Amino acid sequence: MLTVEKKNLILSMLEKKPVVTVSELSEVLGTSEVTVRKILNEMDDQGLLRRTRGGAVNISTIREFEEKEKEKKNTKEKRAIAKKAYEYINNSDTVFIDAGSTTLELVREIKKGNKRDIVVITNALNIAFELLDADDIELVFIGGSVRHKIMSCVGGFAENTINSLCMDKAFIGCNSITVETGITTPNLYEAQVKQCVLKAARETILISDSSKFGHTSMARISPIKNITRLITDNRIPPELRNQIESTGVDLVVVDPGEDS
Repeated sequence: MLTVEKKNLILSMLEKKPVVTVSELSEVLGTSEVTVRKILNEMDDQGLLRRTRGGAVNISTIREFEEKEKEKKNTKEKRAIAKKAYEYINNSDTVFIDAGSTTLELVREIKKGNKRDIVVITNALNIAFELLDADDIELVFIGGSVRHKIMSCVGGFAENTINSLCMDKAFIGCNSITVETGITTPNLYEAQVKQCVLKAARETILISDSSKFGHTSMARISPIKNITRLITDNRIPPELRNQIESTGVDLVVVDPGEDS
């Protein structure tokens, strides 16, 4: 098999699964692990994949989509998850709402809901804008270095502000989730802000549609076991569901078909 054929086969495998290992590629390609590592390094240099320890990941799992792009993906699932997440908010709660498309749906639920005296803390520009005309909701906006595509504020200023606050609940999103690696995101600064939020909140609730499972991004936010609750949709694989529940996390699975 020519090298170019081997590369095409690797790309084909990465289209079907987000992560491949050196050992499985060695078996499929019928070549040594040393040769596989050399090919993966070349493909990483060419921008075809991202090299990881022990293998490689699909480049699309690394790329961070712009907020407007994310809003168009899995909308039915995100709305169902947001509706369920709203049930965990009580009157007079102080809640942190993370940047993200699912969290934006949650803010819309809060805005139209009947729960009162809620304080919303956020570092996301689009979420703050969503609440500008909601006079009955107290909005606390955390500034910092603006990530224009994601519309969030990060950096030392944001982290120091969050560290000075106490929150009843924090609703956070992420880009990738695995039981082994935990909750991850492509951006180090974003991960650091989320880590501060997890420490500041009495309850931490991860809201994420099932498309995020099975992928790993560069920056680790937290092990799954360190969050209070995970709300996702019913497309999560049964074996993964069992693994998450075994960590002690309260896993809540919603049916998007129930979203009206």
